[in-house]
Amino acid sequence: MKSAPGQALLELALCAPVVVLLMLGTVATVQVATARMGLESATQAAAEAAARAPDAATALAIAHERFQGVVTDYPLQSATVAVSVGDFRRNGHVTASSSAGIDIAWAALLSLPSQLTLRSRAADGPASTRCIHGECGVREYSRRQP
Repeated sequence: MKSAPGQALLELALCAPVVVLLMLGTVATVQVATARMGLESATQAAAEAAARAPDAATALAIAHERFQGVVTDYPLQSATVAVSVGDFRRNGHVTASSSAGIDIAWAALLSLPSQLTLRSRAADGPASTRCIHGECGVREYSRRQP
């Protein structure tokens, strides 16, 4: 088979945009997945830290500090955590809920929103993984005496 002059250049011109869009989509997906894992890790760390605190006031301070310490390693913006310690007794429940934004404005070419909001929830209770309020995969921990 003999190819016409410039055929390879034409094929490159047709295929290159599709390949670039696929690469951008992959990078955006990885960035969002990394941010989500980071938010879940930070929320989990906050719930665990609060469960091990000696009292309720200390639990809130330690949980916020631990959350901020973990979340700084991930591409998250305006990350916030809310910790509920209940009556803070042995075998009680500590719940941490968080939200954060992720900026993917650089992927506007893919018709994606420029900002996504991620949410996570971790609860302290008997050690298991189960569904809580329709969210599966929430890991729970027992509140232990320090």
